[in-house]
Amino acid sequence: MDNIEIDGIVHDLSHLRRFIVAVPGKGRDNSELRVAIRLRLHTISRSCVAGEDPNMHDENGQARVFCEDRYTFSLGLPEIARRMVEQNYFCWESSDRNRSMNYAVVDVAPGRIRNLQNGEHYVIFFYLYPSGGTAADVDLHITSCYLRFMHFDRIKRRYNLHTVLRKCLFDQKRVP
Repeated sequence: MDNIEIDGIVHDLSHLRRFIVAVPGKGRDNSELRVAIRLRLHTISRSCVAGEDPNMHDENGQARVFCEDRYTFSLGLPEIARRMVEQNYFCWESSDRNRSMNYAVVDVAPGRIRNLQNGEHYVIFFYLYPSGGTAADVDLHITSCYLRFMHFDRIKRRYNLHTVLRKCLFDQKRVP
């Protein structure tokens, strides 16, 4: 799907297309680790509230409502995703609004993570899968991104993104 029409307005969805980011020296035998990044439809939509008519369905067929705020933020997600892989951002295990376990990250360079203030931040939720193709080693699916109140002092364990990418590659199973 390259675009979607909502209330007579056509929204470009080309930024949701899969793209590859290579990390030198982190793959097997010190080769590059190729990460295929895909943004899912939850990055541009929200769940329906009672009585609300959906105007789209996600990859699993679940009813969703297009969200202008999420869509606007999603336009910058490919660059944020590229940066978080290349710069080895910190991430942590978290549960999203559906209580699903995944990894979460905020757009903050690793050197600044200790300066984060509790409060509202856009949080990016993602899973990692071993890639089934030859173009990439690991698939990173950004499942959702929304504004969330964060208590950074409650996050006990942070992981370097390269560490969890390599875990997925070498264990050949989804993480978390």
